[in-house]
Amino acid sequence: TSLGDLVLDLDVDRCPKTSENFLKLCKTYYYNFCSFFNVQKDFIAQTEDPTDLGTGGESIWARLPPSGSAGDEHGRRHFKAELGAQKEHHKTLNHSRRGTLGMAVSEGKSGSQFYLTLADGLSELDGKHVVFGRLVEGFEVLEQINEALVDEQGRPLREIRLRHVVVLDDPFPDP
Repeated sequence: TSLGDLVLDLDVDRCPKTSENFLKLCKTYYYNFCSFFNVQKDFIAQTEDPTDLGTGGESIWARLPPSGSAGDEHGRRHFKAELGAQKEHHKTLNHSRRGTLGMAVSEGKSGSQFYLTLADGLSELDGKHVVFGRLVEGFEVLEQINEALVDEQGRPLREIRLRHVVVLDDPFPDP
């Protein structure tokens, strides 16, 4: 970020579709220069919709040529959120810890918009959004984001951007 590095570890085994989507978007530079547009102290830091449509962004599958199959399991712009994994693994896939990585869900679907939690114990988000990773390094940067001065809509007065995203490990084949 423009404030320093954040290192995330994804739960590729329990949230494979969400993780694959996120990793492939990262590898295509989709998130580069994306800003945190919604920072709510001791709650969440949410990234903007890179498409600027206000629809939660788009999945990697919307950025690929159509496969020709009408029943494409991934959908296109959005894909079915992996909320089942959240229920099955609710003791570990939850918003209990600061630095939780979540994919925003609207009407049961996800695109590309994600957030990081800025406090422990945010159980009110459990089951509503997909937890698919955790921050493992960069907690001091996360605290700087949490302490950012924001306007009445939660927009940081000093822009906070993802400068460059580096994927260290991707277990999924490239399309």
